[in-house]
Amino acid sequence: EIMPSLVGSEMCIRDRFGMLRSVIDIGEVAIARDHVRIDTEAGVVFAATYGAPWPDSDPESLAELGGAAVGIHMGGLARAGAQDALWPGGERAARAHQGFVHFIMAEATAGPMAQIEALEKLGVAMMSHPDALCLYFPAGESLRDGNIIGQIRSVSADQGALPLQIWVNGRLADAGMGTNIADLVGLGQVGLSDAEAVFPVRDDLAAFEVLGFLLDVTHHLAQEGGALEDGVVYDGPGGLRWRAGLNADAQIDPPRKVVRWIPLSPEEAAAESAPA
Repeated sequence: EIMPSLVGSEMCIRDRFGMLRSVIDIGEVAIARDHVRIDTEAGVVFAATYGAPWPDSDPESLAELGGAAVGIHMGGLARAGAQDALWPGGERAARAHQGFVHFIMAEATAGPMAQIEALEKLGVAMMSHPDALCLYFPAGESLRDGNIIGQIRSVSADQGALPLQIWVNGRLADAGMGTNIADLVGLGQVGLSDAEAVFPVRDDLAAFEVLGFLLDVTHHLAQEGGALEDGVVYDGPGGLRWRAGLNADAQIDPPRKVVRWIPLSPEEAAAESAPA
């Protein structure tokens, strides 16, 4: 699986070798012809340098990096910069970068959660390089600098939650006709389906509460295991009951299948609550 990229200017292989050797609790690090090989507890990672900007609008280059099969889509970096409320500096970093170091989990020996945490750890270690700007998680269309990553990890630790918002982006969009959309992109990195909610614009239904609902459901599934059933109904924001539909086509790019949550009408909610 292709995971994060360190965005900045070009770094030579020997720069990467020295920095990665300094990471605590890392396994063997070796230089190959065109990459550095790192043995981690989650698997074998390759780190390769690219002396040009991320190929956001070049389908052939994106395909060489793994393409849609690993969650890399056209325009993903631009969307990450434009749709990121957590770190407004992401858009500037996306425009300014001149090269990147790409991490690939070439041989996995652990589950998705362990893989993404190992790759994040390597990327954060390399953030100390003077030319590094941020980490980009292409599957999650997420741009994060070291400060934001530290804040998310601190809050998550205090709440006993997973630091999903490091790797996953939450977005909000106006769908028109009095309707909003909230979605999470990149949940495949932790072995889950992406999610979206389609809901009416209402004064008593804050969009960020809906986004929080999606994160809460995701945390529950990631920590407790199990899977959603098509048509399952949960209590959620706005005092509403929300029904999940599986395998829906996402309404916000990138194109993908999602779990779609829609609030029940008062009549539907009453029918759901009525005794059989």
